[in-house]
Amino acid sequence: MLKKLAESKVEGGLNLGDDFDGYSDLDSPSESEDEDDVGYLVAPQHHKRGRGKQNQNDTETEEREATFYVGQQFENPKTFRKAIIDYSIDKGRNIPFSKNDSTRVCAECEHKDKGCKWRIWASWERGRRSFTVKTFVSEHTCDRTPIIKKMTSHWIAEHYQNLFKVNPYMRVQDIQETIWLEKGIRVSKDKAARARRRGQAIIVGEYKEQYALLPRYAAEILRSNPGNTVKLKLDANVFDRLYLCFEALRKGFLAGCRPFISLDGCFLKGPFGGQLLVAVGRDGNNQMFPLAWAVCEVESTDTWSWFLELLATDLGTSEGAGYTFMSDQQKGLLAAVSNVFPQAESRVCARHVYCNFRGVFGGGLEYRKQFWTIAKSNTVNHFNENIEVMRGISHEAAEDLLKRNYKKWCRAFYTPLSCCDSVDNNMSEVFNAYILSARHKPIITMLEDIREGLMERLHKKRDFIGKKEIMLCPRIQIQLEKHKIWARGWNAYWDGGFCYGVREGATQVKYVVDLNQHTCSCNAWQVSGIPCKHAIVAIWNKVDHPEQYVNAYFCKQTYMKAYEFLLEPLNGPQEWPTSDSIVVAPKVKKVNGRPKTKRRYGVGEVTASGKLKRTGCSMKCSLCGVIGHNKRGCKNAPKQQQHSNNHATAEQTTPQQQHPRTSSAIPMHNRGVGIYTYPNGYQRIATPISQHFPTPQRQRPPAAFYSDHGGEQTIYSFPAHDFPLSQTQPSQGHTISSQALQDLAMARRLEKRP
Repeated sequence: MLKKLAESKVEGGLNLGDDFDGYSDLDSPSESEDEDDVGYLVAPQHHKRGRGKQNQNDTETEEREATFYVGQQFENPKTFRKAIIDYSIDKGRNIPFSKNDSTRVCAECEHKDKGCKWRIWASWERGRRSFTVKTFVSEHTCDRTPIIKKMTSHWIAEHYQNLFKVNPYMRVQDIQETIWLEKGIRVSKDKAARARRRGQAIIVGEYKEQYALLPRYAAEILRSNPGNTVKLKLDANVFDRLYLCFEALRKGFLAGCRPFISLDGCFLKGPFGGQLLVAVGRDGNNQMFPLAWAVCEVESTDTWSWFLELLATDLGTSEGAGYTFMSDQQKGLLAAVSNVFPQAESRVCARHVYCNFRGVFGGGLEYRKQFWTIAKSNTVNHFNENIEVMRGISHEAAEDLLKRNYKKWCRAFYTPLSCCDSVDNNMSEVFNAYILSARHKPIITMLEDIREGLMERLHKKRDFIGKKEIMLCPRIQIQLEKHKIWARGWNAYWDGGFCYGVREGATQVKYVVDLNQHTCSCNAWQVSGIPCKHAIVAIWNKVDHPEQYVNAYFCKQTYMKAYEFLLEPLNGPQEWPTSDSIVVAPKVKKVNGRPKTKRRYGVGEVTASGKLKRTGCSMKCSLCGVIGHNKRGCKNAPKQQQHSNNHATAEQTTPQQQHPRTSSAIPMHNRGVGIYTYPNGYQRIATPISQHFPTPQRQRPPAAFYSDHGGEQTIYSFPAHDFPLSQTQPSQGHTISSQALQDLAMARRLEKRP
């Protein structure tokens, strides 16, 4: 590819725009003695090309002249073959090799039988280690073709490296369109997909190889800043776990973020699988502030305990006093939090609690609204009132919520230490979406994407807020303005000290506000750290500004402290310190069927298709009214009602003719036009089939059926004049032969043929 770019520079046949620097740092110097006599599709300056002057605007669309000449030298046969392949693709002609070995190579146009004389021969030159062109006929008499066999997936991956560098996971259709636009060649979807996989292996790197580089990568992180924390755990030289916590993030969290940490885990999409455990904080603008992350094999109490113990060491806390942890009830997470941080507050995401609740009670709109009203209750009394409302809707639903550890997901039971009233774990979900594009990449590439993204994020967030002349962070100011609007209609009464009584209009709804302690009896101010509507009325009564009473965590100065530390850049693998440690990649996890890279959607969650799945909905039978099945599998409906749903119903035979093991309800299955099958065990008899249709004008013709005891019973349906049956005695059977029925069926098919 690089030599092709060199060719385009010499010939001027490729216009890449003013912003393209030609990757000059990768080209060989023009003064190199090695390229004076040896070229790669580049003729020496003294060689005449036989190419007249052309308009510069037409050079991009016209074909370039042949770049081979007699006496041209190549390093070896492999280099010469690559030149032939590039020429074949560039000219749009299939040029197979008629001779191809280690000493000689001959290529001829595939249309030589039709008169095309293009031919080239090259072999080793005696006395010199150079592969020289000795015969060359440059004239083509055939036309271009859009299908070139030598454009393989290897060639596409190698020559479109720059394309895969920008987007290693581009669509197959985009690869096909790019090649067709640039080369005028059509490639199949399979070939484009193989080229994408090979391009990923070239650009992104092999997954397995990057595990062997982990010790050097860890050493490079510590070299850039000894204050960083890197823990690599192996199991008999096989990779087990890796923990990362950068000093800039740790210091920023301790200096400018609330003691609130969201814990979550997401699965990795590479061939080796694994889980990414993350700890995410909240900055003063209520946005995510990643703190630490780890790669492990599975989520369990052991892995979470290992991760949290390292996190506790970085935070400088032994039992988690003063911290609040929010989780999604992952496997082993709650037990690990209680073991490592026994004095910390533990919360559970209310959205995940609701998903479990919905799976039991169906999750109607009334259930959903009342559940979130309960979760956002600010006081214990308010919580009890809302539970009673739910009990009025469904007593079982209310009792179920009381059994779901409500003190961990209801706002009324939160402590005011973290100044966070969130009832969900959205910060972890935001971080998972932030790293979504990196989760299917090799381990070091993924970790570097996360680190580089956060390195950019730190200074961008700092510059964004630093340029603003504000007191509070933007999102907090917006929330405070909403509280000011909600304060309309409330009146404050001063007691002469620091306390105020706040009442809603002329009602008896009252709350007590203490401006000195920054508390309100509604509990909203203490939990969130932002004055509630009752506190704002009291502050206005004092003729003061509500912004002065917002917690310091949400001020601009505190926000800037969180982002004042810089995340150091790292060198590439070529400059990493050496290491004697050997790391082997874990075993590839093989699963049945097509590998799944998307998570399972929860009950009632709208998918990317925009449709709401019916998962979790109870089916109700339209025949018997019982929940749990539909009418197809109904076993409770009366037999007469079942008969009416069939396409046709055979009338009951006499007791002597009826098989002893078979009931009168005989299932019939359509096997084609006019052909039906019945169960085994019936005698070879013919009986008329009664028809029950609402419109007598279009009645189904009578039918006859036969059966052998050793085979499946079959019905042939014919008009009445072809196979007359007794309509006056429908219960009487007529014995017929199966051969007669088959002959009659064949005759009817022949008559219907045109």
